[in-house]
Amino acid sequence: MPTPRHTARPLLAAALLAWAVTGHAGTVQITVTGQDGKPASNVVIQVAAGAGTGASKAPAGAPLVIEQRDLQFAPFVSVAQAGSTVRFTNRDPYDHHVRSVPGGPLGSIAPAKNFELRLDAAVGEKTRSADVQLDKPGIIGLGCHLHGSMRGHLVVTDTPYFAKTDAQGLARIDGVPDGPIELKLWHPEQLTDQALQKAQVGAAPAAVAATLNFTPRTRRGR
Repeated sequence: MPTPRHTARPLLAAALLAWAVTGHAGTVQITVTGQDGKPASNVVIQVAAGAGTGASKAPAGAPLVIEQRDLQFAPFVSVAQAGSTVRFTNRDPYDHHVRSVPGGPLGSIAPAKNFELRLDAAVGEKTRSADVQLDKPGIIGLGCHLHGSMRGHLVVTDTPYFAKTDAQGLARIDGVPDGPIELKLWHPEQLTDQALQKAQVGAAPAAVAATLNFTPRTRRGR
């Protein structure tokens, strides 16, 4: 049965109002290379706060998990939104320690949050974990007092629109509001800030190619 005109008009008006309030969301696809032209992994990409891109989405309910495995922090670089929780899990058969340390290659970035805890060794499939609430954005270096070679990095963002490049230097951010945006890039080995990358988000995925101002070192198993 056809919808009466007097009913269809309010429905159309409501749909237009919902479109105006929610707007559209698009996808940003970014490729990052080092100065040597090779793919750069572990690059954190954040959409800089701007019109329509503020922290409107609440952090995900599930904690971000960082494991201590094979005498490494895994992943080597992690990223999460401020207000979320990180869960440290020890999967090694020996005790570990977790502490926040200054970040960056020269230890020049004070940690966004200070914490220190100890995790007992895993026993079979039974692991030990501890949660830390991420209160504010910034960089947090990760270290282990018991094993000085263990290092990791945690980036806490002030935006829900972020990603990290994979081994092929690729990253994808979905659900970004339409319009012009700027992308901030960060890598734990950088000595100076990376240039902001501009993009236009719309119906088609926005493709961005960026080159770091240095060449990252090659890391094994991370």
